[in-house]
Amino acid sequence: MAAVVVVIAALLSAAITAVFGLAGGSIFFAMATWVLSAKEAIPLHSLTQLMSNATRVLAFWDTIRWEIVGYFAMLSLLGAYLGSLCFQYFHAETLEVFVGLFVLLTIFLPKKGEKALSKSMIILLGFLSSFLGMIVAVTGPLVSAFFVVNGITKEEMVSTKSVCQAITQVAKMLMFASVIDFDFAHYSDLLIYLALVTLLGTWLGRKLMAKIPDSQYDKLNNIILGLVALSMILKPLFS
Repeated sequence: MAAVVVVIAALLSAAITAVFGLAGGSIFFAMATWVLSAKEAIPLHSLTQLMSNATRVLAFWDTIRWEIVGYFAMLSLLGAYLGSLCFQYFHAETLEVFVGLFVLLTIFLPKKGEKALSKSMIILLGFLSSFLGMIVAVTGPLVSAFFVVNGITKEEMVSTKSVCQAITQVAKMLMFASVIDFDFAHYSDLLIYLALVTLLGTWLGRKLMAKIPDSQYDKLNNIILGLVALSMILKPLFS
């Protein structure tokens, strides 16, 4: 039963991320924590999102802003390492509430701006994405909010963010495997199914994207994130 829920979560995650560019990771994590502890869900979330990001990187390769990627990557590994040290001291239910509050907060972050982010801010964003990602898993909405401020096009945001998030996930997985000693091989059969449904979800998402008016994107995204956040915050009360 747990495997079925996680696979369905990965399918929905890939499809929704392909449509909106975010929120999919939040949904995957929320559903995964229904049947897994947060300390299992976070590493599996990292690997699933790495697969999802890789498909979008290939699809939008020509629009990637590599200078942003370079600055973002500078402190990603350090952030993941420091986050891994903090990860070990959080109780699973505390993590889930923390994640929900964090996702809810992202709904109210500024989405647009006239000034581009400075190089130092992009470096700091890379550090925070990896650090917080080890603890709360879901940092995509935060990255998206700041990338929009950077004044890049929609296509550039999707492709560049996908590369940056992939870097974050790789850094996190290295820490999970080394510092925390999480055994990814134990989930090898499940990971094969996750890879397949991620590809299917990305394809379905691109088909659905054309059917949603641009004017509805922000509204739908906020509704999705709000529901995800509330489910994480309230889940421990019923567990």
